[in-house]
Amino acid sequence: MNLSKKVLILCAVFAVVACAATAGVMSKGDGLYSINVYRGDAGKVKLRAYQHAQKFCVEKSNQGIVVVKEDQKVDPSSPNMSIIDLDFKCSGPVDSAYGQQVQKDLKKDASK
Repeated sequence: MNLSKKVLILCAVFAVVACAATAGVMSKGDGLYSINVYRGDAGKVKLRAYQHAQKFCVEKSNQGIVVVKEDQKVDPSSPNMSIIDLDFKCSGPVDSAYGQQVQKDLKKDASK
């Protein structure tokens, strides 16, 4: 995939999740991780949480995610916004299209 195509795809992804924010993936111990995403509508924060979790697991261990707990709620500071806390483990095959694209990009970067 050429650079302009990658930039176009990244712009499209950022346009979909532009409002969502996160502090990143945090370890909870024993192979359990958590991510909190906020400041976006329900669909955007959920998409962003799953994308971050999938990318983390692919980069860390070339595995998919197993969701342990998903807690999505209305943001108390704004009724039109949502918050999600996603607890997950890195395990099993990478079965999402996004995760598979991350795998391909990592392989291309490694071969350079």
